[in-house]
Amino acid sequence: MKSVIITIIVLLPLACWSQSADQSFHIASNQYIHEKTPEAKATLESALQRYPDDRKLKELRAKIKDDEKKEQQKKDEQKKQDQKNKEDQKKKEQEKKDQEKKDQQNKDQKDQQKKDQEKKEQEKKEQEQKDQGKKDDEKKDDKKDQQNKNEESKDEQKKKDDKKQSEVASKLQEMKISPDKAKMILEAMKNQEVQYLQQNKRKASKPKDRGKPDW
Repeated sequence: MKSVIITIIVLLPLACWSQSADQSFHIASNQYIHEKTPEAKATLESALQRYPDDRKLKELRAKIKDDEKKEQQKKDEQKKQDQKNKEDQKKKEQEKKDQEKKDQQNKDQKDQQKKDQEKKEQEKKEQEQKDQGKKDDEKKDDKKDQQNKNEESKDEQKKKDDKKQSEVASKLQEMKISPDKAKMILEAMKNQEVQYLQQNKRKASKPKDRGKPDW
């Protein structure tokens, strides 16, 4: 078995060498068509060593090199595009992070403003309650002062009334008139006064005689 393999390896280059330029071209073309580019290049290089001026072999080699160049350019462009896409994706992710950070900052700022506003309103409410409590205390103090003044006034009035009653009692005692009799005299005087006022009222309500003078 080993001897057979060795014989094939030895005879293969000789078989290739004995091939014509057209045969080598067709073999290389088939290899290239079936995407066996390395084999096609090897076949062409071997054939061109024997037929260096063959136009078809040279054109096929040039086409393979040109296609490889285009393929490499395509790969480079794809690599650049992949790199660009990667950078764009990274940029978008960074922009998203920045936007999320900005949104969070705005939210935190709004929350802080809300807290500050609530704190101000609470302080204002507490101050208003303090002011109202102070006003209520002042009103209570004023009311208390007024009550004290009223009590003092009542005490003074009571003292005056007591003094007046004492003076009246003294005079009645000097005049030798009892309190009950003095009360009866006062009531009689009051009744006379009422009658006098009623009579004047009736006179004023009667129509005047135009033929008589006012006097």
